[in-house]
Amino acid sequence: MELRNRFTHMALAGGLAAALALGGVPFGVSSAFAADGTATQGDITINANTHVTSDTTTLLGYQLFKADVADQTVGATTSKAVSNITWGSTQAQTAVVGAIKAIEPTYAGTSAQDAADWLSTHASGSGSATVVDANDAFGKIAAAMRTAGATATTVTPGTKATLDEGYWLFVTDSGTTNDHIDKVGTAPIYAVVGGSAVTVDQKSSLPTVNKYIKNDATGSDWAKAADSQIGQSIDYKLTGTVSTALASYDTYYYSFRDVLDSGLTANSSSVKVMVQNPATGDAAQTETQVRADDYTVALDSAKNTLTVTINDLKSVKDAHGNAIAITPNSVVNVYYTAQLNSKAMVASKSNDNTVTLTYSNNPGTNDHGDTMPATVRDYTYQLMLMKVDSSDNSKGLQGAKFTIQATGADEGGDASKKYVQQDGTLGDKAYEFTSGTDGSIAVSGLDAGEYTVVETQAPSGYNTVSSFTFQIYPVYKEATGDIDTIRVKTSNANVSTINVYDGVVDLVVKDKAGMSLPLTGQSGVALLWVAGGVMVAAGATHLVRSRKKDKAQQ
Repeated sequence: MELRNRFTHMALAGGLAAALALGGVPFGVSSAFAADGTATQGDITINANTHVTSDTTTLLGYQLFKADVADQTVGATTSKAVSNITWGSTQAQTAVVGAIKAIEPTYAGTSAQDAADWLSTHASGSGSATVVDANDAFGKIAAAMRTAGATATTVTPGTKATLDEGYWLFVTDSGTTNDHIDKVGTAPIYAVVGGSAVTVDQKSSLPTVNKYIKNDATGSDWAKAADSQIGQSIDYKLTGTVSTALASYDTYYYSFRDVLDSGLTANSSSVKVMVQNPATGDAAQTETQVRADDYTVALDSAKNTLTVTINDLKSVKDAHGNAIAITPNSVVNVYYTAQLNSKAMVASKSNDNTVTLTYSNNPGTNDHGDTMPATVRDYTYQLMLMKVDSSDNSKGLQGAKFTIQATGADEGGDASKKYVQQDGTLGDKAYEFTSGTDGSIAVSGLDAGEYTVVETQAPSGYNTVSSFTFQIYPVYKEATGDIDTIRVKTSNANVSTINVYDGVVDLVVKDKAGMSLPLTGQSGVALLWVAGGVMVAAGATHLVRSRKKDKAQQ
């Protein structure tokens, strides 16, 4: 029956520590070598990392101490009894003694047993929940063994390995993690091999990245989709987590790479980096701003890519120079703005930006890995307004002039009540759109919300329609940011929505021909009675009144 190793991540604790502290009392253990001179062996299985989709990493095993190992049961607890300790290799001796002296310069031990005793005394914990600290002796041993030139045994996660009895260190092979997506190396594993078979877990998790966008509508929260006006500044938030094995890293590289569509222009000067730590005890959750000296911001205009890099997340400080606590529960938030520009995709084609997080992914190395990307979407809409004869919808009317005012668009505040310009931006001065030969006007780059349309001039021979509003109400899919539905409302019976397709709002404005009134003595000349209270010149008003008075007296 397999015995679950109690010494998975921190060395020489529990039963092993007891055996070492007793100077290697054998507890009835047989010789470390069989009769034919070969080393006695034991089995170990290091489980695949459950935090990744498919663990294709391999591990490098280094024997630090040779020893006799046997199972020992005390009450309900089974542990390993270790005795007859000798060095696993000269490289192991150099690495272990060097790590001990880095912590205790006066160390004067001369044997493997002395080193084992020292390590057992300084072990700070054991078990699957404990992570080796890069700055203690065990972390330093792991780092030193990677470059010591010792012979390593390759171990495949999930596959049983048969190794010589003793005390082993396992680290992730750098070649199987560097520059890989969804790959991560384990924190150093220390385990006793011998006696009954041992099974241990890797200790590490993948950082994750997410991205959010905030709509400009009042009360909006961070989400996966938003809508904007051409020229508008948009708020973005990048969010990253860190590995549970953070303590095993001497330094922790952390870099956000955000690729924007051509319709978005990032404002690199707006970048702000914050560390968010969860609430503890009575303290509330905090978000502390990282000083600008601790990260770099780069904007590659050719690739439209914004990169925010922290060379060592573990050493960041706040604006006052105080260290910011970084734990496996910390979250890094990057805030910045981007402008929706004239290259923006319109209607149902979204303006995306996609972020990837590059991070340290193998303790004791310079290996980096990438997260799976995260994307948010921003939309802007198009209005196609068609002016037609009310008696013949196929007859487009040329020469109608309209203004469009954002009387209830998302922006609110200072942007509210501004006028839509020819390029879709908002301005203080009204812009007059004129219907073409087919009777249409088109404007791209509208935000969601309400707009008021005023016909300032009707086509020759037609009446102006009363001012009206139209409202664009999109609904987005929460998980993906895709458009679910788009609803459009109008406030005028003479205005109808014939189509809302692919984010293009088609409005048809029906117009009636003006009514002709006879003018006595002016054969062949007619005055159009224009409905809707349109202002006319004073002379024309006087003329109409005079003719109406003359007609009444006849």
